[in-house]
Amino acid sequence: MTQQSKSDFWTEHVTQWKASDLSQAAYCQQHQLKLSTFTYWRSKQSKNTAKLMPITMPPSQTSMVMTLPGNIQIQLPTSELEHTLPVLWRLLREQH
Repeated sequence: MTQQSKSDFWTEHVTQWKASDLSQAAYCQQHQLKLSTFTYWRSKQSKNTAKLMPITMPPSQTSMVMTLPGNIQIQLPTSELEHTLPVLWRLLREQH
């Protein structure tokens, strides 16, 4: 099993557990999962969960300058932020 497929497997189980009314132990027992492994992946995923904050831009502002790691600066038109920021976020996360 590749690392990505392991991650997908455990992400699915963590999601299903959150939607259930079961304790972690009961969920793991019901699905024949090792509790310590479940706890490890749940913890790992919660650390990777981004804490995003909404931003508001004044209507008069037509562009935004972002400084990325490595002191790289990107200037984007505000009209493109909605499409560009998720792509940038994904690429930055993949680098770590």
